[in-house]
Amino acid sequence: TDLANCYTFTTQLQHPSYKLHSCTAGSNWISRQEAMGSRRPWGAEKLNRMHPLPFSLWFALLMFCRCVSASEFAHITLNKEPNDHLESLAQISDSEVSLERTFLSPAHRRASTQLRVWMEEAGMETWVDAIGNVHGRINSSNPDAAAIVIASHFDTVLDGGKYDGALGIIVGMAAIKHTVLQAAQQAGVDLAGSIQQAGAPVPEAARTAAQRTLRAPLHLVAFSDEEGIRFKSTFLGSRAVVGSLVPNGMLDAQDRQGQSLRKVLEAEHAAAGKGSRPAEEIAASLVLPPQSVKEYVEVHIEQGPVLEGLGVSLGAVSAIAGQTRLWVVVNGTQGHAGTVPMRGRADALAAGASIISAIEHICGGGPDAPPASDEASENEMLVCTVGELRVWPGASNVIPGSVQLSVDIRAKADMLRTSIVQQVKADITRLCITRGVSCSVAQNHDAPAVLSDAGLVQDLVSAIRTSQPLLQQILPSGGEAAECTGPGEQCKWGENTEENDAGEALASSPSACSGQGRDVPVLVSGAGHDTMAMAEITKVAMMFVRCRGGISHSPLEHTEPKDVAAASAALATFIAGRVL
Repeated sequence: TDLANCYTFTTQLQHPSYKLHSCTAGSNWISRQEAMGSRRPWGAEKLNRMHPLPFSLWFALLMFCRCVSASEFAHITLNKEPNDHLESLAQISDSEVSLERTFLSPAHRRASTQLRVWMEEAGMETWVDAIGNVHGRINSSNPDAAAIVIASHFDTVLDGGKYDGALGIIVGMAAIKHTVLQAAQQAGVDLAGSIQQAGAPVPEAARTAAQRTLRAPLHLVAFSDEEGIRFKSTFLGSRAVVGSLVPNGMLDAQDRQGQSLRKVLEAEHAAAGKGSRPAEEIAASLVLPPQSVKEYVEVHIEQGPVLEGLGVSLGAVSAIAGQTRLWVVVNGTQGHAGTVPMRGRADALAAGASIISAIEHICGGGPDAPPASDEASENEMLVCTVGELRVWPGASNVIPGSVQLSVDIRAKADMLRTSIVQQVKADITRLCITRGVSCSVAQNHDAPAVLSDAGLVQDLVSAIRTSQPLLQQILPSGGEAAECTGPGEQCKWGENTEENDAGEALASSPSACSGQGRDVPVLVSGAGHDTMAMAEITKVAMMFVRCRGGISHSPLEHTEPKDVAAASAALATFIAGRVL
């Protein structure tokens, strides 16, 4: 048994050489004063009557059996289990050669079932709503208290990575399980032998005791759809929870088979045995009332290179860039590739290529773009991407008659993003007129930039710093997961928050990057997250986790196991400060 966080003392009873161990941090233990006083613990007296051995030997054995070191189950709950779960979840895919788990696909449903099992093992009651969100919750001593909501998504892009979205769910699950066990120990529950291997469920007695101890409910949500692959509209799961599906017209979104989200919701509701109801009523039943949510925290891989460049495992997020998604349809005239003269063509693909080139130029890209300046400006935070292109009929000997393409526009400043969107729309119209084709532009998604709650950000920064001792206990080698890249390096910490070369803010810190103390960067996210939707009903914040090379949306996506453990320890520390 790892007794690293236990103190030892020598009894002055019959055998002074016996050392007795007592666990700290709220575990079930007999105090030193009780042991050293005249009143002997009844358990040892009872055992002594049954089997007459020296009292101090019985007492030592009793203490050893009753003591469960916090670091003993912490290594399992915060390190081994989350890393094992991430590997297992990555095996659930609709493709045999890549990771593919899209909204309500067969693999998506299998993943939902598995997540529910793990949540129940962590001590939570669970359910799946009509849009496929998997919920796990443990209540508190105050039935009217608002919940701390922790969430991320479990759908993936096509040929995706195993950490995007899944990491936040698994780390949240690990932190909640650890908190439940801590709460049970504080309530006096003996956990000896209960959590000796990964996958061991929280005992019912521990779960019940934890609910009497926790000051606020903990609510974990695995959102069903964030990537928007099927319906071309992101954040379906989180938008359902905040009640914005209907106001944003998402019920009428259609997939490639022409099936609407409206029909899907109604079918899922009926399949769950809840009868037939209109989609609008079903959507209303999915909402978490704002007064029931105290705050929202999401853990996510950074999907960028900043943390790796700084040599740290974790960072907090101060803001998320705004995002607009457009769907462009270009209709030309389909014809024979060998018989229609070049001058008489209305080639939809050629028009689409002109549109793509124009978008790149408007957003500051392309071979003629000026070099980036040393200091990132709002314009350099602007990024535009055409990531999907569909050509009809897609034959080598046919002039394309129709082209569809996606446009993704993101910026730190909402005014800039709105201006660029209007400029892109105007250029699409102009180019289509010039080329003699017809065009339509649909705006499928528009999310303003979101600011994190300053208090939550500071609390996450503090939790990352103060979780270091816990992290040292749960890493097998005792190695550090959050560290600077080397002594004497020039880091941009100062009295005021500033930006690095990627335009991401860095938090001020009183200590230098020299191994003394831990500096926690505070970043701005260029990627969209469910946090953006949740900000409509509550205060929000995010924790970023380092990923190798900043690579995401790729099978090369990777986060080191020690960084997964670091995130679990930091989130557990954050939660404990709020509910224990």
